[in-house]
Amino acid sequence: MPFAINDGVRIHYEVVGHGEPLVLYHGLTGSGERWRDTGYVAGLENGHRLILIDARGHGQSDKPHDPAAYGRRRQAADVIAVLDDLGIPTTRFWGHSMGGAVALTLGRHHPRRVSALIVTGYSPFAAAGDEAAEMAAWAADLRGGMPGFVAGYERRHGPLPDDARLRWLRNDAAALAACVASMIAESDGAQVDDLPAIATPVMLLVGTKEPFAAQARHAAALLPHGTFVPLTGLDHVQTFFRGDLVLPRVREFLANHASDDV
Repeated sequence: MPFAINDGVRIHYEVVGHGEPLVLYHGLTGSGERWRDTGYVAGLENGHRLILIDARGHGQSDKPHDPAAYGRRRQAADVIAVLDDLGIPTTRFWGHSMGGAVALTLGRHHPRRVSALIVTGYSPFAAAGDEAAEMAAWAADLRGGMPGFVAGYERRHGPLPDDARLRWLRNDAAALAACVASMIAESDGAQVDDLPAIATPVMLLVGTKEPFAAQARHAAALLPHGTFVPLTGLDHVQTFFRGDLVLPRVREFLANHASDDV
C-alpha cells in the first residue's frame, strides 16, 4: 500500500492506468476512491497514468485533529511528496472543490511540477453569502459527528446518493472539523492575488447554480492562461457526479495541454 510522507503525515495514494501522469485530488469528505465511483477512472485510465491521492484527514491517509496540520500549502506539499515518491517531475492536476485550492497553490508555488490545472467546483475569491453560510454550517454540523454532518447537508440540499452517504459517514469527524476550520480561515480571498502570477494553463469548470459562479469566471479572466467553462444548471455536488458533462471538457483540455515529461 503506497504512502508518501510529508511533515510526518502519511499520504496514501494509488496509481491506475498508463500514459501521461494526471493527479486527481478530491474535495472535503472524499477520497481517491470517489474518482472511481463516479466513472472518472474508467473514463481516463486509457491514456493517462492516474494518481489518486487521499487528502490528509481523508481516506487511508493520516488524520490529524489539529487545524494547524491542514491548509492549502500543506496539501500542495503533500502532492509534491507523492510526485517525488513516484519520481514524476511534471504532471497535470485536477482538483475538485477543496482540491481546487490545492491546484492553484501548486500553480503559484510549484509551477515546474504542473503543466496544466483543472479546477472544478471552486473559486479563489473570498467566501461570502451562501458559500460562507454553507461552510459555517459544515463546522456546526460536525459537532454532531458524521451523522450530524450528513443530516445537515441533506436537510439543506436533499438526499445524497446511497454510496456517497455511506462514504461520508465513514469519515473521521474530528479530522474533518480541523480541515474545515483551516478552510474557513483561508477563505478570505487572499489566493486571488496569486492568479496573475500563475503561468500554468488553468481550466475552471463551475456549475451555474454554484453561489460563486460569477467569481470563478472573473478568476479565469485574471489568469494569464485561464479558461472558464460554465456547467449549466449544475450545483456543487452535481458538478462532480455528472461525468457525462464534465469528462468531454476535461479530455479536450488534456489533449491540448500535454505534460512536458512523462
